[in-house]
Amino acid sequence: MRYLKSAMPVPGKGTAYMLYEIEGENTIVRMMTHIPEANEITRYPYPTVYTLFEPDRLDEAAKEEFDYIWEMGSEQGKT
Repeated sequence: MRYLKSAMPVPGKGTAYMLYEIEGENTIVRMMTHIPEANEITRYPYPTVYTLFEPDRLDEAAKEEFDYIWEMGSEQGKT
């Protein structure tokens, strides 16, 4: 598995980080959106998007970072 992330501003909320868990070439296993300033985490355990588009434009993320935020989302009760 490898982990990637991207960031984009969300007006009125802060910066939204999209984190992806990737298997094989570009197959998305899980993904989530994290907006730290708004304390929002939206998890997608079964994403409808299966293939990551242009993964070379994303930053590397650590497995520990992904797992930590994923668990924080679990505690919020969001899936």
